[in-house]
Amino acid sequence: MKHRIARLTVFPLLALATGITTPAASRQPAAGAKLVGETDRDAADLAFFEHKVKLAKDLGATQIVITDGLPPAMWELDKSDPYPAWFFNHATLFKIFPPARIRPFVDAAYAQRVQRIVSQRCGMVAREGLKAVWAANEPAVLPEAFFSAYPEMRGPRIDHPERSRKAHFAPNVDNPEILAMYREATKSALALCPQIETFSWVTTDAGSGFDWTPSLYSGTNGNSDNRDRPIADRVAGFMTNIQQAGREAGHELRINISQIEPRQWMIPTWSPDLLENIVRKLPRGLAVEGREGPDGRRFDTGGRNYYGGEFYPVVGLVVPSFTPVVTPSDPAARVTIALGDPQSVEFNYRLLKFTRGLPMRSATERLVALRAFAASEVGEAQADNLIEVWTALTDTRRYLETLNFGGMLRFGHVLNRWVSRPMVPYPLELSEAEKADYKPFLFQAKGEDEAADLVDIQAMRMYEGWGAKLLFQRTVELATPRAQRALDLVQAIADAAPDAASRRQWSTTGKRIQALIYLLRSADDMVSYQAQLDRVRALAIKPESNPVLGVQSSWDRTEMLTLARREIDTMIALKQLLESSGEPILDMASSRDEETIMRLGPDLSRQLKHKIDIMNAHWRDYDRMLTRPNP
Repeated sequence: MKHRIARLTVFPLLALATGITTPAASRQPAAGAKLVGETDRDAADLAFFEHKVKLAKDLGATQIVITDGLPPAMWELDKSDPYPAWFFNHATLFKIFPPARIRPFVDAAYAQRVQRIVSQRCGMVAREGLKAVWAANEPAVLPEAFFSAYPEMRGPRIDHPERSRKAHFAPNVDNPEILAMYREATKSALALCPQIETFSWVTTDAGSGFDWTPSLYSGTNGNSDNRDRPIADRVAGFMTNIQQAGREAGHELRINISQIEPRQWMIPTWSPDLLENIVRKLPRGLAVEGREGPDGRRFDTGGRNYYGGEFYPVVGLVVPSFTPVVTPSDPAARVTIALGDPQSVEFNYRLLKFTRGLPMRSATERLVALRAFAASEVGEAQADNLIEVWTALTDTRRYLETLNFGGMLRFGHVLNRWVSRPMVPYPLELSEAEKADYKPFLFQAKGEDEAADLVDIQAMRMYEGWGAKLLFQRTVELATPRAQRALDLVQAIADAAPDAASRRQWSTTGKRIQALIYLLRSADDMVSYQAQLDRVRALAIKPESNPVLGVQSSWDRTEMLTLARREIDTMIALKQLLESSGEPILDMASSRDEETIMRLGPDLSRQLKHKIDIMNAHWRDYDRMLTRPNP
């Protein structure tokens, strides 16, 4: 059955209501009143965005990614299923510019709020004479209620079955009505933000995917009626549909779609042959994996020279790359400038401003340029120390790459809440009150046993077992001294700073590096503790009920208690560190309502005390597992 698709009137006259009529007089806000969904934080974020646009323009940017840092769709989160945490922060077209049939299934206030922000951001971009890039994941997940209402539009299942409790689906982009809705959403986006020139999309990850591609996490699947359609036709058809919508709206759109980079255990979204076939079917302006159709020439993405982020949830640690920099020879080349997290923006701006135009085509030239910048920041006497700080943190990052199945610190301390969950011998016996700070925020879709396992991170278990523990321990053993070296040098730079502002800047940097060291130590504790706990359980040694005089603490017992005590002491130190700083050290949500699986809460200091208190309350639990000493 065909359905007529109503046109969407774009903000500021956007109507997302579902049958509710509002008197005309009440639709007009009173003087000075805020529009629905607008907050003081939105205003502050917009001011900061405008500041970044001006900085980027000054650095030579030609385009700005306007979707970075948009408010996440909290309405998509599901307390009974962790998987939406992978897609609730993506700016997908149907979520923000919902066509008529999708509107009843999305949050209208959220869509209006984000449209308003996008409109204002695009105005800022336009005033600087720049173009806009829309970055997200497509074709993107839609609510199950939509597919229940329109079952013929259901496309591939796109969730990861070991990381979700519910099935999630993307739309069937072979369906002409879905394609028509994508055209409508595209035109709405362009009407709101005419500066959009490029769509940069990722697929097969975080709630997105094409029917019948081999890399879908649930296995190759999709709408049965279209199984025999070549994947190349499906992808090319989806992309040309969006391009045509742009042309109908008077815009020449550029689109690039990239797969999630496959790791060794993953199947690529497109094989080399498939990629070649897709590219041949694409007209100019459309690209897959940066290869523009129809001849496969390089697609000008503008790049995104992002500094930092490797040590998340630590913020504000800038580690410039020592890799040579080659400036594009084409004066018409697009340029994107990414300035990092909010705490890194000003430093990155000064770095890029200073080194812009300097020869950096070789490693030696790059080092000379960084050395000159270091001198401009801390003076000639401390410049070599700052270069050594960056070198030491680069080494730290390189060592941690060994553990990267997703950033180790992010996956461990955020997705698995190592930072706030207690290490105890019988975690399944903890009360709901004792688990309240961490259990709701575990990326864990399986049972209680898995949730209690410190190294079962979204069913990956990459640090499981004694051998993995030894490799993990060795990696941290190599990384930590390099981070400590960076901390010692930063403290020397702070001590030598000529004024109070510089001393505060480098003192804060030192606190961030110290936090990194504490998180590394805690990660080592967590993996080692779980390995020892698994080993002791496997031995199944019944503790003596009445140990004779002279019995000493066993190695197993001493090791577990030592790890637990070190974790307590580390958390005490981390708590004191966080409370000593007037600047952000870790990325934390602004309110408890905004704490998610992907972001720590604002009351982490309280949570650390709670963790410490819980661990101290359970010391005698070890007596039930291992023989008490009686020296």
